[in-house]
Amino acid sequence: MRFLSGLISLALLASPLQAATLETDISPKMAEMGCTARLSGPIEAGDLERISPFLESSLTGGFDDPDFRPDVIFRQFSPALDYAPDAIFTHRLCLNSAGGSLVEALRIVAYIQDQSSDRGGGPAGIQTAIARDDRCTGACALVFLAGRFVRFSGNPAYEGRSNFILHPKGRLNLHAPAIDLTEDSYTTEVARRIWDVGMQSNARIAAMIARGGIFMSDGLFAEMLAHPVNDPLLLDTVEQAVRWGVDVEPNVLNHGRYPFTQEQFFDAICRNSRGHAPSHVDLRPGSGGMKLTRDGEVMRSTGAYVDARSGRPYECEIDAGQWEEFQTWLHPDAFGGVQMPRLRFSCYNARVRLVSQVECYDCDLAIELGCMGVLPPDLPIVDIYMDPPLP
Repeated sequence: MRFLSGLISLALLASPLQAATLETDISPKMAEMGCTARLSGPIEAGDLERISPFLESSLTGGFDDPDFRPDVIFRQFSPALDYAPDAIFTHRLCLNSAGGSLVEALRIVAYIQDQSSDRGGGPAGIQTAIARDDRCTGACALVFLAGRFVRFSGNPAYEGRSNFILHPKGRLNLHAPAIDLTEDSYTTEVARRIWDVGMQSNARIAAMIARGGIFMSDGLFAEMLAHPVNDPLLLDTVEQAVRWGVDVEPNVLNHGRYPFTQEQFFDAICRNSRGHAPSHVDLRPGSGGMKLTRDGEVMRSTGAYVDARSGRPYECEIDAGQWEEFQTWLHPDAFGGVQMPRLRFSCYNARVRLVSQVECYDCDLAIELGCMGVLPPDLPIVDIYMDPPLP
């Protein structure tokens, strides 16, 4: 989309040189992420029309369907797997783009959201991923954060579920919308219109977040806006992945490994709980060092958090039996004597209760962490990857 007679363009990257391409021959790096297609290159006007016909094509009705695509069979063993009952799949789109047109990216986001609204009762949506050594920046990141999979469309319990996966060796970067200026100076009126264009771009992103098209918290949106295009916000730690709600896979857990101690397990759950706290609290680390000790059947912390808005201190309470639960989940009975790769939707969800140390009504917070919540928050995501075991 062009404004001001072509003087400026609204983008999440300086003007792309060519449109993105869609790869549908499944490469090993796509297979690792469970992708049926890979969008590669700058996002530009018309990309939605180029990719939608393939994304609307049917994969299969199930394993017994004579039209089942052999090149999709890998998905039953991929750590990135997500499917509905009876092995009915939906597309997962791998993304590899330095950004491009914000307008086109939001059109793709709206399309992905619309694809999850199938009321036929079956699976719907388009999942997204960033594969090994690929990067997704700016406008691409918004498309990535729109990925979703609905197992039972029309059932409110299954609507509005995000589904996007970042490879530990992939790169996800966020930055504020950028306006591509083609002249060195502008009149006051043009400068005002440029400002209006920038504000409109932020408003469009905020509206898409509010409508559930992009899975991004208000805090992350504000953080994104504070980073210009030449200083993007990079997801590179477990803490960020938990806070942003991004699954980083495949990781050590997919292979039945947890290279940390029981103490680190509980410490990670407590520290990562901050990233899933509700928006009405602003938890900050306490002034003293945090310590976890066992009190009967509960692990209790000291010096965990303080709510910056109310001044209330909070401590963690974690069921001590979760360590045994986690070990059972991590090492289930082997299939044929061989440890099978973990299916991503069966990941362990840790539970923690943040207890207010000031007596007040309904102040305690019950939090359930996703797959990443048991990993140390300061760990770089590249360090949670392990090569698949040799056959």
